[in-house]
Amino acid sequence: MDKKNGGTTERALKDAAKKLLLSCEDLTEVTARAITKEAGVNLAMINYCFGSKEALFYEVFLELEEEVKTCKPELVEILQSDMSPREKLIEGYYHMMTLMLNYFSMSQAVVKFCVMNKRIDMDDGTTALVKEHFKGTKSDGECMLIAYEIASAHELLALRHQEIKETCGIDLTDGEVLRRVITRNINKYLQD
Repeated sequence: MDKKNGGTTERALKDAAKKLLLSCEDLTEVTARAITKEAGVNLAMINYCFGSKEALFYEVFLELEEEVKTCKPELVEILQSDMSPREKLIEGYYHMMTLMLNYFSMSQAVVKFCVMNKRIDMDDGTTALVKEHFKGTKSDGECMLIAYEIASAHELLALRHQEIKETCGIDLTDGEVLRRVITRNINKYLQD
């Protein structure tokens, strides 16, 4: 693979996409051409390295999520705590949705990719917590589906948060409101 300033083409593309996504006011500004121009690589490299622009956005979001974990060690502490799986899911989704709302332009691209392309068996930790909650009373397949439903529902809430505020009068950017909505949803999905 080509080298760019001591890093790989993939790294250059991720850095360029991240810079553009975090600085844009309109997601349509972040085109494949704009990304590759910023990265200083050939236009075909996005598909070669990632398969699609949306898959590149997803990789950038995952890195941003890891950066947040590094900056906020309490997130890792939550997962390692003696909280119940339900409480861990509520706290985890609260932090994830806060991140998505704070980086909304990036979230718009990522959510569409996740809902349509992310494999159902790709676990972000949700499936393990769902399995732990149900303690063997549901099959692995049922737990995977419930985890997918939890993730998709919250991703879609973040994606449509502006319309939800306008239509329903529910402001998901208000931390207390967001926590109530997440708690209600998690409780609904974890019913026996």
